Amino acid sequence: MRVMGIDHVSLNVKDIRASTEFYGKVLGFRQLETVPFDGFSLVYFQIPGGGRLELFDYGGKNPAGQRDESEAGLRHLAFTVDDVDEAARRLAAAGVKITLPPTDLPTLGSRAILFLDPNGVTLEYCQKLK
Repeated sequence: MRVMGIDHVSLNVKDIRASTEFYGKVLGFRQLETVPFDGFSLVYFQIPGGGRLELFDYGGKNPAGQRDESEAGLRHLAFTVDDVDEAARRLAAAGVKITLPPTDLPTLGSRAILFLDPNGVTLEYCQKLK
């Protein structure tokens, strides 16, 4: 047995409308299907480059709270982009909260920006340094 890749990443969301707007219109992910279950539904987005994002919607019944970035668990999701600075301008224009402005990280060989989705999940855009 060998791992072939990431199939999907799941997030619990507090507001499905804000989350689908964010991932669909702000980030430009293609929305796929919505799958209803008893008490919740799943909304899928295609992640550019492979895999899917799975949003769990409990109709606002799941509490949201800020976690410290040093706590165990998911720290952030990172996506490769071709221009971090342009991405930062677009995110700012859309009113997205940026927690780390575009920053060169020479030790990692990348330039990155950190920002929050509507659920307080930290996302990163990164670009290889030239």
